[in-house]
Amino acid sequence: MSDVRKELTGLVLRPICAIEEAHMKIYLSEITELDTDLHFDQTEGWVAAAVERVDEDSDDVTPALKVARPIEVDFNLRQVDDVVVINGNIDTHILLLCSRCAAPFHFKTRPNFSALFCKDPVMAGVGHLEGHGKPAGQNRGHARHEHDANHDTGESQDLDITYLSEDYIALGDVLTEQLTLQVPFQPLCEESCKGMCTQCGTDLNRGRCACAKIAKNAAFSVLQNLKL
Repeated sequence: MSDVRKELTGLVLRPICAIEEAHMKIYLSEITELDTDLHFDQTEGWVAAAVERVDEDSDDVTPALKVARPIEVDFNLRQVDDVVVINGNIDTHILLLCSRCAAPFHFKTRPNFSALFCKDPVMAGVGHLEGHGKPAGQNRGHARHEHDANHDTGESQDLDITYLSEDYIALGDVLTEQLTLQVPFQPLCEESCKGMCTQCGTDLNRGRCACAKIAKNAAFSVLQNLKL
């Protein structure tokens, strides 16, 4: 993000420390009731790192699969009462392992999201705070705001409120969390994936193995020594 863009938004974005750029943070004192729009892409190191944290890895992941990917991220930030509201959308892909054949593949995702944050432990539904302000017990509250309304039905939706123990929001963590929520319970490289042989581990998408034939012959092997 250029210095000119920072000046126009009125926000000062800082890495948490020089070696942890992947957790770019924005201070709560810099968020107002006015909408602030931010756009980032894969050229930002912390953005690329935040997305990469969602990738699954295995020995089958080749360097070709890890090439730089396009990432487009938009954040809209504003304060509503004591709650910070972040709306956004993401356009990228993440590297997952197929639940049937274990092959790595690119999973395209374009989620829109809303997230709420506040420093009030009561509003956030925190049971109590332990040392260093760490929440314990129930750590999620709910809130209804006009921006959450389903404009098709006119009904509002409950959203979790995340308790903030610090005076900033780490945008990298928000990005990672929202992408993690998009990972399917059983990722599939293709709906028609044939999986792998449970006996020899052959990827059946690449061809048949001999296990079925061997098992069939073995079932009748006892008959070879049968004397009539």
